[in-house]
Amino acid sequence: MKVAIIGCGVMGSAFARQLALKGHEMILCDRNSSKTEELAREINGEYIEAPSEAASQAEILLLAIKPKDLGGLAAEIGNVKGKLLFSILTGVSLKDLTNTFPGATIVRAMPNLAITCKEGIIALVSDRALSEEMTAQVDSLLEGMGLVFWTIEEKIDAITALAGSGPAFVLVVIEAMVEAGIVMGLNAEEAMKLAGQTMLGSVGLLFAQEGHPGALKWQISSPGGTTIAGLKALEESGVRIGMMQAILAAHHKSQEMF
Repeated sequence: MKVAIIGCGVMGSAFARQLALKGHEMILCDRNSSKTEELAREINGEYIEAPSEAASQAEILLLAIKPKDLGGLAAEIGNVKGKLLFSILTGVSLKDLTNTFPGATIVRAMPNLAITCKEGIIALVSDRALSEEMTAQVDSLLEGMGLVFWTIEEKIDAITALAGSGPAFVLVVIEAMVEAGIVMGLNAEEAMKLAGQTMLGSVGLLFAQEGHPGALKWQISSPGGTTIAGLKALEESGVRIGMMQAILAAHHKSQEMF
């Protein structure tokens, strides 16, 4: 399939690379021409400066621009009736997209950056009941990028906060673990490997046992041992409520946008 990505920032570029790996013919369009032309060469795609031309040549459009630029882009693109249009614009509802691009089949997507290592999350909602053929086309397009699932729009802001912003919050935890390791005398490379593998192993344990994280936490904690001493310090530092507040703040911001 021929896919045009309009907006080649971090997420747009991530999709471009993954879709190119799957053999799709890529058209890239972005105001940053030098950077986008370089990406097009990297993935053996085509750079087209004008959004209207990029849209006219593609079967599928993926919008990865800033939400504030949507109105101007719509005026440039013009009629996209009959095309499949993906939007990863935070805070822009299906209603807004449908009103902006009448006649297009709209799919709103909430991805996270882990699609770059095929461990991402992509939540999908549509403005209409898609045919089996169209649903299969969408699923095939995104297959192999991680967990892909259909949901309802009312949950998108929560998914944005938990799964879209979540990797940044998890990385803060890993960063803190690494820095603690350095304080204790490990070198940065050792600490990074240990912290990263600890995070991977913990998630693997959770999924393998299909248990509650709290129950697994107690399995690791011996009476009077090192782990329970560390858990006590985490509670005293407010780490649990701090993480919850970070996710809820991201949720509130998502609801406010656009």
